[in-house]
Amino acid sequence: MPRGAGSGEKLPAGKTGFVIAGQGRFMLLDQIDSALMYGGLGERVAIGLALLSEERVLQSPPGRYEVQGSDLFFVVDEYETKPATDGQFEIHRAYLDIQALVSGTEYIGYTPLDRLIEAQPYDEQKDLAFYQPPPQYSRLALRPGLFAIFWPHEPHMPCRTVDTPCRVKKIVVKIRME
Repeated sequence: MPRGAGSGEKLPAGKTGFVIAGQGRFMLLDQIDSALMYGGLGERVAIGLALLSEERVLQSPPGRYEVQGSDLFFVVDEYETKPATDGQFEIHRAYLDIQALVSGTEYIGYTPLDRLIEAQPYDEQKDLAFYQPPPQYSRLALRPGLFAIFWPHEPHMPCRTVDTPCRVKKIVVKIRME
């Protein structure tokens, strides 16, 4: 467990963190300014979090950018957020996601896997499976300056509208965990 968020330790003044623990893993939402305290999650995670503070990364146009080949890369995407009613939860088996917004706001749905019904079987090439949303789930607000980490097998429903649809620019760092 990282220092601070959810560990019982106090965070430095002005810092906040949010952890949802379950099934031996934890989803994490925190400020990019606090990323250094998560170095204990592994070297590649630390590198991935550091990317979110690099101006060249923030200014990158949409596309895929390899850092350590297919073991560590990031994807820049721009899109219009969608209503929750149009969404499905997704999971990955091989990759951890670090998600951060450069502009705009969105919420990401989060719920334990055991509450979901499979909608589309796992595709190994895409490292992706889809699940029907349950009636109730947590909603995490993501805005510039924050990041969220989703471990393999952690269901999440990104790209959802907070109040009204808006255009966002997002960076997703993908880290192979197999």
